[in-house]
Amino acid sequence: MALGLEHYAAVIAGDLGMDIGEMPGSGASGGLGTGLHALIGATLHPRYDIVMQYLELDNLIPEVDLVITAEGCIDFQTPRGKIPAEVAKRAKSYGLPVIALVGTVGEGAEINFQHGIDYFTSILTHPCGLNEAIDQTATLLTDAAEQIARLLLVGKEIRRCTFTD
Repeated sequence: MALGLEHYAAVIAGDLGMDIGEMPGSGASGGLGTGLHALIGATLHPRYDIVMQYLELDNLIPEVDLVITAEGCIDFQTPRGKIPAEVAKRAKSYGLPVIALVGTVGEGAEINFQHGIDYFTSILTHPCGLNEAIDQTATLLTDAAEQIARLLLVGKEIRRCTFTD
């Protein structure tokens, strides 16, 4: 039986006298960081800030016409600090369109349209297990990116058409 954040928060509160239940970063994917914070005093940082230490996307975004980002699962939680939402927020400050290539489209994913992601699609082309999806991620992403590029080329050709009665 899997135990949720509420259980661990109660144990940490009881044993260590620390309330982590509402601490920023203690959500579904924050278990390791929250545990390290509670047990050894580690400092939590937003994911985007850590990634930006290495990628400097904020310097690259103004130089492009389209932003493509990726995520394992896009859902109602994505706008709550997941990297695609942070990338989209920055892209929108430059008026750029944003596409998200994802493994899974989860519950409430459409909320991301309100947070700067203009289009999202799953990279999975057939039903498969998590291990197969992980093993094939590079190929699946490459194939999905090619499909997006082809769709953009079709859009470019449509734009060139002159419609007459």
